[in-house]
Amino acid sequence: MAETVRELIEAGNAEELKDYLLAGKATSAKEEEKATWVRLAAGLGKADILRLLCEGCHGVGFHPDSEGRTLMHFAAQSGDAETMRYTLQTLGFAPDEGDRYGVTPLEMAKMQGEEALRALEAFSGMRLDECYRNPIFRGFRPDPSVLRVGEDYYLINSSFVMLPALPISHSRDLVHWETISHVFTSPDTAALRGLPGGFGYWAPDISWYQGRYWVVATLRRDTAPFRLQMITSAPDPRGPWDPPKFLEVDGIDPSLFTDTDGKRYLVVNPGVQIARISDEGDLLESPHMIYLGSNRRKSEGPHLFKKDGWYYTFQAEGGTGSGHMITCARSRTLEGPYVPCPFNPVLGPRRDDAYIGRGGHGKPVQLPDGRWAVLYLCGRRVEGKSLMGRETALDEMTWTADGWPMINGLKGPSCLHPKLLPDMPVNETPPWACPREDYADFASFDTGAIRLRAGKALSEKQGAHLLLHRQSESGVWQSVRVDVTEMAIGSVAGLSGYYDENSWYLFGLRRKEEGSDLVFIEHVGESHTEQVLGCLDSLQATLSISGKDLDREAACDAAGARHAFRIVYLTDEGLSMGKRFTGAMLGLAAMGEGEAVLRNYEEVMNHA
Repeated sequence: MAETVRELIEAGNAEELKDYLLAGKATSAKEEEKATWVRLAAGLGKADILRLLCEGCHGVGFHPDSEGRTLMHFAAQSGDAETMRYTLQTLGFAPDEGDRYGVTPLEMAKMQGEEALRALEAFSGMRLDECYRNPIFRGFRPDPSVLRVGEDYYLINSSFVMLPALPISHSRDLVHWETISHVFTSPDTAALRGLPGGFGYWAPDISWYQGRYWVVATLRRDTAPFRLQMITSAPDPRGPWDPPKFLEVDGIDPSLFTDTDGKRYLVVNPGVQIARISDEGDLLESPHMIYLGSNRRKSEGPHLFKKDGWYYTFQAEGGTGSGHMITCARSRTLEGPYVPCPFNPVLGPRRDDAYIGRGGHGKPVQLPDGRWAVLYLCGRRVEGKSLMGRETALDEMTWTADGWPMINGLKGPSCLHPKLLPDMPVNETPPWACPREDYADFASFDTGAIRLRAGKALSEKQGAHLLLHRQSESGVWQSVRVDVTEMAIGSVAGLSGYYDENSWYLFGLRRKEEGSDLVFIEHVGESHTEQVLGCLDSLQATLSISGKDLDREAACDAAGARHAFRIVYLTDEGLSMGKRFTGAMLGLAAMGEGEAVLRNYEEVMNHA
C-alpha cells in the first residue's frame, strides 16, 4: 500500500489516488505513514495531491519530522507557489518556525530562488530581509533585564561565578548588542572565590532613577546567609559603579520599582514581594507578598510596572526548564488584589521540540513610538540537551483593547520576527571570562600571542586560570599554536571546554624533561581521566578541536593524533551535580606552574 500511494504521488496521478482513497484502501495506514505522504506531496510541489490528502484522507499526521521540519518547510522546499499558499493560508502552517537548526520556511524558500521567496513573502506578509533572528544574544546570556533611556537600550544578564561579573550591554535596535561594562571586575569586591559553579550573581535588574543607573542582583552563596540582595548605582552605565550594598533579604531575582508617588520598592520572590527602600538603596522595611502567581509553581523573576492606572506584575513561573513561562496579573492598587491575565501564560512553549524553547523570565520595555517589546530568557536544544545554556530573546508585546499584554500573539517564542527598529549593527568583540578570577592577573595579550600563566586544576573553585568565551552556536572549530617552553615539567596548556568545576576538558601539551606529551584530560563529576594521545620531541604544536552538536574531534597533526569525544557533560542536563544554570564555554587553559605562550588562536562558531 505504501509504495502504491508513494508512486501515485510521485506520478502526480490525482484521479487514481482519489479513487484509491475513496475505496478505503488507506484506512489501515498508520499516522506516521500518512505524514510521509503529505510531506512528499508538499516537497514535490504537488498542490492538488496535497489538497486531496489533507481533505480526503482521515487521520493524516501533521507533526514535524525528526529534523523539526513542519509541512511548511516541505512546501517551501518545493518552491511551488500554490503549494506554499495552501500550506500557509489553508492549513495554517507558519513561515517563520525554525527546524532543529533554526532554518525557517522563509529561508528554505530563499534556497529555491528569488521567485519562490517572493511568493512566500507575499502570501505571509513577512519579508525575510526585514526580520531578525532569535536568540538575539546567543550563548549563556540568561535572565535578561532591559532599560530604555531615550533612544538607548541597556541590557544586563546573570553571570554566576564568572568574572568580570554582571555584563552590561548597549543597543540602539534591541537586536545588536555591545558589551560596554561589568558591575564587578575585581575578585575581592565580587566575593566569588570558593563558590560552586551555578552560584554567584543571579538574575540582575537594571533601572534608572534620579539621574543614576541602578543594578540589583542576588548573590547566591553556599553558607549562611545563603541569599543576599546586592544593590549599586553609577552615573553612567559604563561605570564606575559605587561600592555595593548587600541587603539581608532572603529571596532571589530582585528588581526595583518606583511608583508615581516617588516611593521606591525592592521587588523579590517567592511570588511578588515588595519592601520600601530609600533613595540611597537602604532597606526601610521587611518584604511582604502582594501576589503569589497564577501558575503557583516556582514563581521567580518578578517585575512591577504601571500603565494606564494599572499595576502589572510580570513573573517567570514553572521552573527554568521546558515548562518555563511568563505570566501576568494586574491590580488598581499596589497592594492588590491582583487578577491574573485570562490567557496566561502570556509567553509559553510553542511546542515541546521547538527550536526556541524554555521562554520565560522577561522584562517589558516601551519603545519611543509607544510600542512594547519583551526581552526574555530562552534556550535552544542540541540533541535534546541545552548546550548553549540559557540565552536572550526578543519579541513584540501588544495590548488587547481591555489592557492585557500578549507576547508574540501568544504563539510562543519566535524564531524570526519583523524588526522593531532600524538596524544598527555593532562591532561586538566577545569579552573573555574566567570563573572567580580576574584574567588580567594571569594573562597578557600581544599581536597574535597570549601569555597565560598556569594556575590550579580546573576542578578547583579558586585559582584556576582559563580564558573563556560563551559557546554561541552548536558548530565549533578552534585552533591554537601551543608553546610550553616556559612551563614547569608536568604542567599542561591548551584548548579547553568548561561548564563548571565538575565538568570540563583540556586538550593540550604537557611539558616533559625532553619534549612533551599530547594529552586529553576529561573531568566529569567524580570521574577524572587523562589520556596520552602522542609523544612529541618538540615543546610546540598546533592543536585543533572541531565538531557539531555534541560530537567533537581533537587533532594534532604533529603527533598524527585524532581523538573523538562527546560533550554531553557541558550541557545543563549533562550532569546531576551542583546547579546547572550556565552554559558551555570554550577557550584556553593552563594548569601547573610557569607560563604558556598561545599563538594564533582562532575560534569559529556556527550552525552545525
